[in-house]
Amino acid sequence: MTQQTARADAYQGNIGLSLVILLALLTALDAMAIDMYLPGMPMIAQTYGVSAGSVQQTLSVFLAGLALGQCLYGPLLERFGRRMPLMVGLVIFVAGSVAAAMAPTLEWLLVARFAQAIGAAAGLVAPRAIVADLCDVKSSARIFSLLMQVMMIAPVVAPMMGGFMLEHGGWRGIFWVLAVLGITGLVWGLVAIPESLDPERRVALSVSSVVQGYLAQSRRRVFMAYTLAGGFVLGSLFTYISAATFVFTEHFGMTPTHFSYLFAANSVGLILGGTLANILAGRGMTPARVTYLGLGVHALAGGLLALAVAAGMGTFEVYVALLALAVAALGLVFGNLTALTMNHGGRQAGVASALMGTLHYLLAAGVGYVVSLATQGPALMPLTIAICGVMAIVMCVLAGRLIPREAGE
Repeated sequence: MTQQTARADAYQGNIGLSLVILLALLTALDAMAIDMYLPGMPMIAQTYGVSAGSVQQTLSVFLAGLALGQCLYGPLLERFGRRMPLMVGLVIFVAGSVAAAMAPTLEWLLVARFAQAIGAAAGLVAPRAIVADLCDVKSSARIFSLLMQVMMIAPVVAPMMGGFMLEHGGWRGIFWVLAVLGITGLVWGLVAIPESLDPERRVALSVSSVVQGYLAQSRRRVFMAYTLAGGFVLGSLFTYISAATFVFTEHFGMTPTHFSYLFAANSVGLILGGTLANILAGRGMTPARVTYLGLGVHALAGGLLALAVAAGMGTFEVYVALLALAVAALGLVFGNLTALTMNHGGRQAGVASALMGTLHYLLAAGVGYVVSLATQGPALMPLTIAICGVMAIVMCVLAGRLIPREAGE
């Protein structure tokens, strides 16, 4: 029995619902920081006197900050363990939230959102590394799926919280609430999160060791293929997140409050998709097959919706139904694709988690930025969803073909 396996066995009882909920809450800080302010994007545009595309750049900047932040935290997690970098990140998140709440101009808001994202990145990287430290390969898919299901409560609650704050306190109040959430996570994390990385497994922190670690990780071809697949999936998700507000409020005439209810309903679909993923896994379906199923439905629903809009059949009912199907299908993908990626990430789980997250959000930020430059319309979002879904399938097929070759080297 290896030391890592022994440590996983020792902590297995602690990977219960309480720790999963805490790790999910920390992971969900980035989702809360995105979803809560979505209903307020038109109001932010009015406050600063800018276009909708300019406000959408606050999302692209946030995604870029998440990408860079995860890259920075990877070596820190391998040098100082999992707890300390996570706690520092939460402090940065709180500071960025306060700055966003007080931003006098859009430029200041962009800077504050970038800082907020740097802090939130710790909540993405560290929990994945902790699960990889404490769980064996067999249980990691189940834990990641459960983590994703709990985390998906955030998109259900966040838009409604954001809509409530818009009606009673304005969009700045949303960022004050995020600051409070960050403080809550910081206090709870200091009390409840175990240090999962043994001192003897920690590595020296130097420029050469950091570069070597990332270069070694980037040469893992199966890991990289699955990582790129995850990047396209996240790009599809954030296309939906950034574009849905304007499609439903401006094209279909929904109020911000009613849109928040619709967004929450779609998030429930994500949770149901994750539940179905666990059911299928319990019946013997492999993580790879569940991932293919989810990606296939996601791409098909997006493509059908794009065709419906182009043919003049994109009514509100058709749009809502096909978009809900596309979003729910991602519930089959997230946990299983994360487990597949981390399973091929090697011993340095912190670096693997950081590189995976960095590339995910760089791809997502690039997709989101390109979408923000295009003419906004009801056909753009489903077309992007379909393209990203197909690209993710291609990357997963490539990963599957590379597994025997990599195992033989």
